[in-house]
Amino acid sequence: MNLFLAMDYKHAESIIKTHSKTFYKAFSRLPDANIRRGIYAIYAYCRLVDDAIDVHQDLSLLHSYKSSLDELIHGKKPKGFLWNVLHHTTTRYGYSASQFSPFYQLIEGQEFDAKPVSIQTMDQLWTYCDLVATSVGRMLMPLLASNANDDHDAFAVSLGRAFQLTNILRDVGEDRRRDRIYLPKEIMLQFGYAREDLWNDTNNDAFQAMMKSLILLNRKLYQTAEEHLSLFSPDIRFPLHASLVLYRAILEEIELHHYDVFSKKHFVSSQKKKELIQSILTTK
Repeated sequence: MNLFLAMDYKHAESIIKTHSKTFYKAFSRLPDANIRRGIYAIYAYCRLVDDAIDVHQDLSLLHSYKSSLDELIHGKKPKGFLWNVLHHTTTRYGYSASQFSPFYQLIEGQEFDAKPVSIQTMDQLWTYCDLVATSVGRMLMPLLASNANDDHDAFAVSLGRAFQLTNILRDVGEDRRRDRIYLPKEIMLQFGYAREDLWNDTNNDAFQAMMKSLILLNRKLYQTAEEHLSLFSPDIRFPLHASLVLYRAILEEIELHHYDVFSKKHFVSSQKKKELIQSILTTK
């Protein structure tokens, strides 16, 4: 690997290290440096695509990533560190045209977020989760499992939906202030929680009952994903398990703070993360 490519991978690593300490803590332990670098490259892509809307509110920037992907698939290498590392990773692992589909799906999910969001049904919610989160697992699968099959895809769906639902439950207040309501209208109606209550940051009995129900559903998704971990080699299984356990712990933080997802954003402490990782290591 030449010096410039190595520096570009270091840049990609700095992005995941800065923006997702949980995932970095899990995947930086992988013994295979090529897989580690590939994960950093794909995370950097996901981060920059997300930021095109969440930070910059720039559809033209988002669409430029789509144009660059088109070039990459057709054998060209767009300029910039991101495309250097993506080209290197996807070439090393022999990505087919179909394996680039989730890269485009993430862009589609961000296009959805570029306008006010109002999810109506659980089916709509799962479609959104698959665009912005399941897609990431599918991007990574050629690195994580050389023999990936439908069972591996089922794992990507379960874990992607679990991660994104956790984000949604943690960020209810923050998202509402950005005119994004991911809690399905049909679920709010089921529990008697009005849109006006949401706009007023109301944490009442109806809201807590709804959150309890959704957290239960969220944990079932994590459990399904956990049951699929045996599909992966031991080296891959540990960081996947660690990321699952660390992210699932956010749900406990929400519960401990009585479902107050309006006035603060809940995180798992560094000490708690260490304890959770140790618990995984001691049960291996």
